[in-house]
Amino acid sequence: MRRILPFVLCCVCVAQAPKPVLSFTKAHHDFGKISVDRKVSYRFKATNTGGAPLQIKQVVPSCGCTYTLVGQWYLKPGESTEIEATFNPAGMRGMVRKSMQILSDDPVNSTITLSFEAEVIQEIMPSTTALFFDEVLRNTPQKATVRLESGNGQPVQVLDAKAPGAPYLSATFRSEGQDVVVEVLLDGRKVPSKHFSGVDVLGIRTNSERMPIIYINVQWALRPSVTAMPARLAWVEAAGKELRATLTLKHADGKPFRVLSSQPTHPSIRVEGSGKAAAAQQELIVTLSAQAKAGSYNERVVLTLDDPDQPELEIRVSAVLR
Repeated sequence: MRRILPFVLCCVCVAQAPKPVLSFTKAHHDFGKISVDRKVSYRFKATNTGGAPLQIKQVVPSCGCTYTLVGQWYLKPGESTEIEATFNPAGMRGMVRKSMQILSDDPVNSTITLSFEAEVIQEIMPSTTALFFDEVLRNTPQKATVRLESGNGQPVQVLDAKAPGAPYLSATFRSEGQDVVVEVLLDGRKVPSKHFSGVDVLGIRTNSERMPIIYINVQWALRPSVTAMPARLAWVEAAGKELRATLTLKHADGKPFRVLSSQPTHPSIRVEGSGKAAAAQQELIVTLSAQAKAGSYNERVVLTLDDPDQPELEIRVSAVLR
């Protein structure tokens, strides 16, 4: 018989195939302080430190920056290129951080994030561009302040501050070091009697060529002299029956007043109790007629008062009749 000799298997060490490796000399850059009108750029150096060719597939920037590939997308081992990031700070302020993602065929790190930061400064930096005055009493002026901070190391100079068409708004200003503090005053006594809220624009004029006028939006609301409880009437009931609710009116300063008349926006709504003697508190009865048909109602009642600061008071009336 013929004898078959077994084959001896030998282990052969196979060298691992070379791979591309994308490396950057730095992955983050700090621009420091920059003015709002100054575009800046930085070049990130990319090198293929692997043993096989590398392909940069895509650069995905975040909002606020653009990029330019200075060189080539395909890198042989040892070759380098640069990716230039350009940042436009227009419309921004304070610390800003942006990034971009570099996608390649590096098998280990297929996505590398590059980033940069900058502190965007203006020649004059207002502490706010909007002021809010809430629950202002007509007979008690209310104040608010805006600080104009120097962003270039030079003293801020304010020439004047005005709100055209708003005689109830005034402003004074004073220097504090290199900054200026603008104090805005809302005088409710100068607001027309039928006005209780509004939005105005205060223009602060400076000696800066780049920022000659700084605009501040001013939103305000006066506390009404007479308030209603509840502030809104609402029913969810079956149709075919009369609905009644008590409405209590109070004067904020405890002054006597009268309800002269009422004007509902729907014929099914009736108000009882107007025309009584003057008092600091008045009670009215609001009625929705049993004749009202099924459906949804969104109406209002306008009350005429003899209060000089608040000649009218509007009450919302809602109902869902099944």
